[in-house]
Amino acid sequence: MNKNKKSLKVVQAICILVATLFMLIQMYSLKGVAARAHYSFVRFMPNMMHNATMMIIPMVFGAVYSRKKQSVSESFKYWLMAFVTLVVYYVLFFIKVPARFNMWRVWGMLFPIITSTSVLFSGLFFSLLAQPRIYDLQHKLTKKQNLLVLSLLSLLGFALSAGNLSFQYSLYGLYLILFFAWGMFLAGVKVNGKLFGLALFSGIVSFFVVVIGVSGFDAVYWSQIISGNGGGDWNREFLNNPSSPFMLLMVLAAFLLFKKVIMTFNEKQMRYFIPVIMFMDAPISTRFMNDFRFTGSSFVNKLIMIVVMLLAAAIWDMVLEKYLFKFKPVTKIVKYLDHETNLAKICEKAWTKFTKFIVANRVNLLTWAWFYVLSFGSFLIESDNLRIQISTAATINAIVYLLGTKFFAIILTTIFLDALFSIFYFVTTRYWTSNVLVSLIGIGWAIANKIKLLLRGEPIYPTEISEIVNWKTLLPMIGKTTVIAILVAIVIVIALDVFLEIKFPIKKRGSWKRRGIWALLSLALFMTPFRFNHDGGVIYHINRGFDNRQRFRNPERDIQVNGPVLNFLNYIDLQIMDQPATGYSASTIKQLNDKYAKVANKINKNRKNKLSDQTIVFNLSESFVDPNTFPTIKIEQSAPNPVKFIESMKSRSSYGTMLSAGYGGGTANMEWETLTGLNMGLFKSTLTPYVQVVPNYSFYPTIGMNFDYKSAIHPFIGTYYSRREDYRRFKFDKFVYTGSKYKVIDQKKLGKSGYNSDFTTYANGLQQINARKDGQFINLISIQNHMPYNNWYPHNEYMGKISGDLFNTPAVREQMATYVKGTQYTDKAVKQFIGQIDKIKKPITLVFYGDHYPSIISQSYTAKYPVEMHSTRYFIYSNKYAREHGAKTHLPRKANNFVSSSDFIAMMLEQTDSKVTPYQALLTEVHKKLPAITINFKGDKGYELIGRKGQVIQPQYLTKEQQDLLADYETIQYDMTAGKAYGLQIKGFYK
Repeated sequence: MNKNKKSLKVVQAICILVATLFMLIQMYSLKGVAARAHYSFVRFMPNMMHNATMMIIPMVFGAVYSRKKQSVSESFKYWLMAFVTLVVYYVLFFIKVPARFNMWRVWGMLFPIITSTSVLFSGLFFSLLAQPRIYDLQHKLTKKQNLLVLSLLSLLGFALSAGNLSFQYSLYGLYLILFFAWGMFLAGVKVNGKLFGLALFSGIVSFFVVVIGVSGFDAVYWSQIISGNGGGDWNREFLNNPSSPFMLLMVLAAFLLFKKVIMTFNEKQMRYFIPVIMFMDAPISTRFMNDFRFTGSSFVNKLIMIVVMLLAAAIWDMVLEKYLFKFKPVTKIVKYLDHETNLAKICEKAWTKFTKFIVANRVNLLTWAWFYVLSFGSFLIESDNLRIQISTAATINAIVYLLGTKFFAIILTTIFLDALFSIFYFVTTRYWTSNVLVSLIGIGWAIANKIKLLLRGEPIYPTEISEIVNWKTLLPMIGKTTVIAILVAIVIVIALDVFLEIKFPIKKRGSWKRRGIWALLSLALFMTPFRFNHDGGVIYHINRGFDNRQRFRNPERDIQVNGPVLNFLNYIDLQIMDQPATGYSASTIKQLNDKYAKVANKINKNRKNKLSDQTIVFNLSESFVDPNTFPTIKIEQSAPNPVKFIESMKSRSSYGTMLSAGYGGGTANMEWETLTGLNMGLFKSTLTPYVQVVPNYSFYPTIGMNFDYKSAIHPFIGTYYSRREDYRRFKFDKFVYTGSKYKVIDQKKLGKSGYNSDFTTYANGLQQINARKDGQFINLISIQNHMPYNNWYPHNEYMGKISGDLFNTPAVREQMATYVKGTQYTDKAVKQFIGQIDKIKKPITLVFYGDHYPSIISQSYTAKYPVEMHSTRYFIYSNKYAREHGAKTHLPRKANNFVSSSDFIAMMLEQTDSKVTPYQALLTEVHKKLPAITINFKGDKGYELIGRKGQVIQPQYLTKEQQDLLADYETIQYDMTAGKAYGLQIKGFYK
């Protein structure tokens, strides 16, 4: 007898081990591995494995729980085990991968059923609740009637859904009750040899039907898609679905094969599988498991982690059984649920307790609700007529976007408002006064930011708070009507506060000690913004987990999606650059001025021209890349070369490849590099200088300061990246944009595109060139090739003629064809512009460059092609008159390829044979003696050094002279980004 028991336990242990391994394997996404298999049917195996698991687990549970009617307490135990498991699992996940902290994940952790954490778990939970009803029904019916009902329901489920049930949401767990019922029924059925053989044969046949059928229907599906004869509206894997009768026959065969062992299990052993299901199905599992690397082999790492999680499941089950169900509140609830079988009465009692809690805490809850409404309202105030611009070409309804996407950013704003209330309440001890003060500040701050947005296209920055002392000059900017409205609103609010305090007084909440503790905690909360931008810190990750993600590229959009409160807090502490290790002071900058003044004198001995006499055009061509340089691209020979003219510039200009610090975006960063000569790679963290750096200075030095007249032209919206305000700090004399006081002439859009064409850009550039006889600087920015690329152009000869490994979907190929056609239009516009400036009798030099790759190819490929996908085309061309008066046709060829956009100032000065300042001498040395500097393409902190042939150069291989030069460059950049701008105080350093 004892020997039989031991044998049974061994068999049970083996079955549990195999089942656990089968489930834990599914923690990993096996679809990628299967997709690379030689045989097509293997691609569908991971999905088949998961679907089979979804079916057989409820069936096994149904069999084990078929012996007697279950109380609601068993469902509660399941929910509690899942909840506690998820809490511990997610906490470990956030500790291991803090960058993945997200409040939506926390929400899923706290509410595993309503957030569809696991459809399988939800199905088991629903099944146990339904078990008493199923038990009664099955005992009323005969075995034949039970078989008929279950069979009809199974066929009906397949017929009604046509195999399209996705099982992505907890609601689909209700369908799994059917398999639970199958298990309960089969537990009481005696299976003879003939029936078992028939079931096994049916299961094997069904397996091959599914394997062959899914592959076959997949071929039919794609044949329809390619031929254009429909397709796409049916599930090609309808046979491989939990509702599939063939999958059911497979699972029934497997169940009957192991039925004898299954029937030896008990309820306690079944509870073991709840943590295993959480490990298998939790949305974090794949990411969490892949983050552990013990060896260089991915396969070995997976095996180790499966063994680790197997042990963890066993240990965790023992901990839960030993401690969780002995916890007093838990035992009390379980005891009540064991005696109360009426589910309606249980829900009624739970609702009664919930309403009592609401009534007892109504003041706190209503206060929170009001602050949430206030936060939401502050977000709406910043929207543009209840629209939010999610990209340069698309807007979305503000209410839908904020409630659906930025829910937790609004919650975080609410937390800060409540903290402010706690501080006021501790000081005033008056509820309404504190509430009204917070409301007044919240709404007032939102309105103040909106006024500044309307006036200057940017929000209020922390650096501008000191401007309050200049209120006399600020009031006229706001306008008398607005000022009067504000004063009236303040009077009304004060009157309302007095009325509420007298008519509806609210007693003090808590003792002074409790209020004091909350006030101190609230003050501590207001210290956290000083760590918001400290990459890698706990506060940094928690802040981002609330979806407060400042991009610092488009201030108007940032305040719309983050709200006025969080937007302001995000700017309190910016991590720009570390102070130079060699020391930083006014004397340090003075020493660098003296050092490079000598270099400048040496350079100027061989230079003849004065820069201010030249007409210099820096032309940023939006998203321009030579299409022929895209990785893996193939353009059919029947299609013309889209950039034939620009490629011809190789022989008559300084021509080559520019390294971009952005991909699919970051236009203003490249513009900042070209205008200042400073470099994005030297920053400590990702930022946008136009938004985070330039506003900290009343004047900011650019190459334009060397001219008596400087202007900017951009035939698009002028508020992006705070350009209007920053150009004032650059002391630009003129900024032409759509909606400015200067008219954008010759506005021409190509095809269905909503953007002004490059022909428009160059027409306005030419007008400005001809507007002045003397030298000038023009910052010319195009917009034509900006995303999206929605088949704008009719008669596009590139449509259907582009291929390559990175262009493997019809949508990407269509976008690429649209983009290539756009570059052809750019090529024609550039050719026309070059021809026009060649006819002008004054020295003109054009610095043409693409700012970044278009966002067509998935950014995941940047790891494979880091340099290529951060490279664009540039050329520096001096017109005929300039060449006749000292300008070079091109610089030495070796210096042309793989340069940074921060090199353009030095290159332009050399090509035009212009004299340099000490700062420009430093830039010249950096360009000539250092590899090109750019951002770290791996996404890590620090810079990357790229040689003239595109190779990565490690910093440790720099010579002592190069290291000293780089340190000097970093010191000057620190001075003008995170420092005190000592260089501006030295006459002649920049200008």
